[in-house]
Amino acid sequence: MAPAELDGAMAACSSALPTLGWGGGPALLDQGLSPYRTDVAQLVSLRPQVILTQMQGLGEELTAAHYGAALEGLLGYRPVLVQLAALVMEGVWADMAAVAAALQLGAKGARAIEGLKQQLQAAAAAGRGRQRPRVAVVQWSDPLYAAGGWVPQLVAMAGALDVLGRVEQAATFTAQQLADARPDVVVFALCGLGLPASRRQAEQALAQLTAASAAAKAALGRARVIVTDGVHVFSRPGPLLVQSLEALVEALHGEAQGFGHEGRLWAALPAAAGPGAPA
Repeated sequence: MAPAELDGAMAACSSALPTLGWGGGPALLDQGLSPYRTDVAQLVSLRPQVILTQMQGLGEELTAAHYGAALEGLLGYRPVLVQLAALVMEGVWADMAAVAAALQLGAKGARAIEGLKQQLQAAAAAGRGRQRPRVAVVQWSDPLYAAGGWVPQLVAMAGALDVLGRVEQAATFTAQQLADARPDVVVFALCGLGLPASRRQAEQALAQLTAASAAAKAALGRARVIVTDGVHVFSRPGPLLVQSLEALVEALHGEAQGFGHEGRLWAALPAAAGPGAPA
């Protein structure tokens, strides 16, 4: 199945973000809520043989076995469960291999994974040997989180230096820390938000940052600001990471080979839309 077809296939899952909303209250992360909800009735009707899941935040008393038993009680049989737990690129490949094994793809799965690795290397080659910009990737804006996981690795592959993120875990940061990091480019990769919503949220975050710190205002005035489609770019540890790296190379190195993602997966925030600009 092509990555573009995935959204239509995920019939039992949907985003909880539009319902929960943004701003005006505690952030979603502070509430400890899942950004997705499951339609249990739809899940039962689909009668899946294989279920991919990410069992984070269940607590030590809950395990995959508990989840499997609950599903067996719900469905009347126990499907194959594949727990996805990647935090770095190496884990992404391991998860993909586990999915391929669960689907009994054999050599076809191995070839698909190798093909994706080659595509990533090709995208990385397009950004190699160029000026290395300082990049801050914002994964969440309330509270402020710098993207972790595999994102700093993608930034490095794109020929840039991630000045706030760290591999595996997302990290909070302040307006002053953003200023001290002296980014050349600030990338808003807001998990779960499409390009239009990301743009609106980025503009709001920029206004808050510049109001909070004169140093941050000066730093942001010197930096380029990029917004991305957080539904498809960076947030999904699978085939779409190829397009994520391509979009990053395209955004950071305008002189490099274009991949056709501008305006669809990423966009530059015009100066007129930045903080302090005239209406």
